[in-house]
Amino acid sequence: MLKPTYGIALTGFAAVFALLALTPASASFIPAEQSDGPTFYGMAELTHRNADGDIVASSTVHNRLVDNGESILIKSAFTSVDNTGNNPDAPRLICITDKLEGVITETAAAGDFTPADTFGGESSTPPVDTCITAAIDTTTDTSTAVMTATFHGSGAVSPNVTNILENQTIQSLAICTVLNDHLDLRNCQNAGTLFSAVVAPTTPTVRADDSVDVTYIFDITSADN
Repeated sequence: MLKPTYGIALTGFAAVFALLALTPASASFIPAEQSDGPTFYGMAELTHRNADGDIVASSTVHNRLVDNGESILIKSAFTSVDNTGNNPDAPRLICITDKLEGVITETAAAGDFTPADTFGGESSTPPVDTCITAAIDTTTDTSTAVMTATFHGSGAVSPNVTNILENQTIQSLAICTVLNDHLDLRNCQNAGTLFSAVVAPTTPTVRADDSVDVTYIFDITSADN
């Protein structure tokens, strides 16, 4: 039976965002003649699959590390945890939003990524968490942090949780910190501080029973490793 389509969308899909650290010479933070030192670069890859697991489309875009993110990176790497065992400057959340590419600038802040009420968040009906505390792997490769999370549409049965309202489109992702004195996952601004952001490629409408798997990889491996 033929399945209806809308753009690159089918009636059911799973999308995978993978933010992969690459190291082209133009992205180096040091002179080209010292290119054996650390380099940092990011891109997002979205792979759209239909209900049978077949690839429908895939595309890539670049991310931007904002000013706050640069500060957070230094603190996360060199600041000891507080007396509660937490590091509030460590990025731990992956957030989805309907905010467009124009909000991703060098001076972008968490509040720039608060989604519309029709998408989700604290003022939507019903209120939903558009941020998820990611599972973080820093042991498989000690030079890499891998954050993963799965976002569910409003018709999800197992688990019984909603992260995006029906028939909405994810336009960008925000990687955020969590303040150590409270935890609110409605949006990045309520939770903490923006670390980095990436515009999502054109994506299908997320229907009630759809899910979106997100993987964020932060790699600080030196070029000579």
